[in-house]
Amino acid sequence: MAPMRPMVVPKIGGAAQIDYKALYNQEREKNQRLREQLDAWTRRGGSLVHAYCESPTRSANSAGESSDCAAAGFACEPVSGLCRTTAANSDQCAAGFIWCSSNDHCVRSAQECP
Repeated sequence: MAPMRPMVVPKIGGAAQIDYKALYNQEREKNQRLREQLDAWTRRGGSLVHAYCESPTRSANSAGESSDCAAAGFACEPVSGLCRTTAANSDQCAAGFIWCSSNDHCVRSAQECP
């Protein structure tokens, strides 16, 4: 059996010293800039404001605004999260409204349908 030699860690001459505090501060500043950018995107009018149906007749968005779709007789459209502006059947109308096939709107009574 060959004799075992102790393992020696070589010394690296001129190794770079890492300034961890400076790296931390750089990352902190970068995160702050990203937070500000995200805030701008998600506030009202920002590009990442998303609409969703809060209820079958209420549209809301991620900026905190909401709209009552039933005021115009329509239901909320679940794919876009926005209030419908036309209807293809009575299921797309708010409660108490019926679909008017001549103009694809929701009306309270058949007499309102042209």
